Amino acid sequence: MSYGIEWFPPAAALGAVLLLIVPGFALIALAVVALAAVVALAAAMVAVPYLLGRSIRRHLAERHQSATGSMRARTLQPATNRVRFIRAATEDPS
Repeated sequence: MSYGIEWFPPAAALGAVLLLIVPGFALIALAVVALAAVVALAAAMVAVPYLLGRSIRRHLAERHQSATGSMRARTLQPATNRVRFIRAATEDPS
């Protein structure tokens, strides 16, 4: 069991009070949050083209696989039906 969650509310309260009391800390915190937002935006701008291309490739591969798989299933269907019929006929009903 992790006890880290128990320390969060007092730490958050202390941080909020500290930011209200010392304006310099508030300015530093604002700069850190703004920098994190810029980094997150840059990461999203870099990741979106890669993820979009990967998604399109996966979609096209699934379409190709389903098209070839459906043809294979149609050609094998009579044979598999015969096998099922023979297995059902030869199984012991009790």
